[in-house]
Amino acid sequence: MKTIKYLTFSLVIILFAGILASFLKKGSSVYFVYPDGNTKALIMSYDDGTIDDIKLIRLFDENKITGTFNLNSGLLGTTQVWPQKNADTLVYKYLHKDSLLSIYKNHEIAAHSATHKDFKNLQDDEILHEVDTDIANLNRLTNRKILSMAYPFGNSNQHIAKLISNTGLTNARIVGDTYTFNLPDTFLLWRPTCHDSKASGLLDDYISLNNNKLSVFLVWGHSWEFKDKRRWNDISNFCKKIGNRKEIWYVGCAEFVDYQLGLKALIKTNGSIINPKGNKQLWFKQDGLLKVLKPGEKINIKMN
Repeated sequence: MKTIKYLTFSLVIILFAGILASFLKKGSSVYFVYPDGNTKALIMSYDDGTIDDIKLIRLFDENKITGTFNLNSGLLGTTQVWPQKNADTLVYKYLHKDSLLSIYKNHEIAAHSATHKDFKNLQDDEILHEVDTDIANLNRLTNRKILSMAYPFGNSNQHIAKLISNTGLTNARIVGDTYTFNLPDTFLLWRPTCHDSKASGLLDDYISLNNNKLSVFLVWGHSWEFKDKRRWNDISNFCKKIGNRKEIWYVGCAEFVDYQLGLKALIKTNGSIINPKGNKQLWFKQDGLLKVLKPGEKINIKMN
């Protein structure tokens, strides 16, 4: 009797395995994710390169958050006075050139133009000079490849974006908050989710977001704004609540864009997805299991 039960159980297992194998052969449910299985990403993008970055970076490091810091290389080591429209005057002290690698060791260093001139008031050759000089200076000072930028004053347009597309930059951030977590339509005119003064209002929405769609929460600002105690308390609470989470990818702009370009390079055919040779490895979930698609490999997918 026991033998009959054992044989019956074995036949059920074999039958189930056969059905599963047949299903996987035909194709199964697949969706792509960020590294380690995440579908959510946080980018913190901060401009100018003033000494106030030091305190902000300490906060980021404590909460395992990655920042992209957009620097004006031509102003490093100086003190600048910036008159404001409301008649106030802001005084900025910029970090010293020799301190960049130690201060930003866990974070991305990006361009912000050499001297923070408004591109809409410049000729094409002047814009390129500002960008190329900044990239060259930052590369020389850090021995890093500079791939990201935030436009000074957040000002740009289609013409300027096309102009800088040949500088080696893969992305450039403007202002004009979307208040969404959608992926950008274009990386060279990248609209952020919101300024950090608005980030707390979207925090709970992002933490509770739970679906298979890739998203990004891109926050921007200036560390010198946190001289205001209330503002500092707000960003501290934000970082403590959104940091150190397993379901969020903490990433800089360049690494994020590089992964998106990898996804864009995938070749989709009738019933399969191919990761071409020379591309990067990409993560996906297939029937709930986290897997890696290496260059040169393919997966079968379920056709709707």
